[in-house]
Amino acid sequence: MKYAQHTGSSRPAPALKSLLSGLAVAACLGFAINAHAQSCTISNWDAAANLTDANTGTQGSDNKRYGGPCGLRVPLNGTPAFLTDDSPTASGEVSYIARFYAFLDSAGTDPVILFAADDGAEDQIQIWYNFPDVGDLNLRVFDSGGTESDLPVTAANVGSGWKAIEFVWQASNAADNVTFSVSDRFGNAEGSASVDTTGVVVSRAHLGNLNGASGGQIDFDDFDSRRQTRPGRLMRADANDDGQINALDFIAVINEIGGTVAAGQPDCNEDGVINALDFICVINVIGGN
Repeated sequence: MKYAQHTGSSRPAPALKSLLSGLAVAACLGFAINAHAQSCTISNWDAAANLTDANTGTQGSDNKRYGGPCGLRVPLNGTPAFLTDDSPTASGEVSYIARFYAFLDSAGTDPVILFAADDGAEDQIQIWYNFPDVGDLNLRVFDSGGTESDLPVTAANVGSGWKAIEFVWQASNAADNVTFSVSDRFGNAEGSASVDTTGVVVSRAHLGNLNGASGGQIDFDDFDSRRQTRPGRLMRADANDDGQINALDFIAVINEIGGTVAAGQPDCNEDGVINALDFICVINVIGGN
């Protein structure tokens, strides 16, 4: 079922999502290597709709990743395809913070819901791409009365390359209880808004092509959700994942180009390809540029 594109107060029906369970709290749900099979897997997630381990992979023509050995490629072929996670309290969460990476360059122009969190029946949070305009990333939140709030939290025309997408949501009538951030190596766009979400809870979360958008594909990586602290961006150019940027990262990028998968973030220039431009990028980062 495809979600209707709209700007009104009604929310898309959660049809297929209602068959699944989900939500991550204080969890990092990446697409890790299976220690036994040495293959990429979606096993950190609780359920999947039209996605399998075959949609995960290392860097190459059939996959992209931002950090760690594995990423997730989700097709935009007119059929909903997404992962679901389930680890909240039984009554739902009243504070939810999440960050994930998305490579959107091959996504086409169809509006697509990348992420949604619901209360068990209705979406309370949605992140759209190509909405309200092509190239925009947009956070939609519903208030305690079920009405979509008019939030000033659209990142317009975000451009190419990997994007770190992060939001903070609280069930509260306090000011600035919703924050939306989109960042890449060139900078950060962030907006906050006050939304009366008193009494609202989040009980399930979903990542992928939730509304069955068409045209291309999207790569995802490094989903991290929490109750309190913001995850923030991973350390760009930390190719060997040791928490430092130095000559060892330069070596890790060279090794990756030679076929040895790096443990950290080797795509230093965040263009979705790991090549000579990335070890030049690492050198520049070491030099303070």
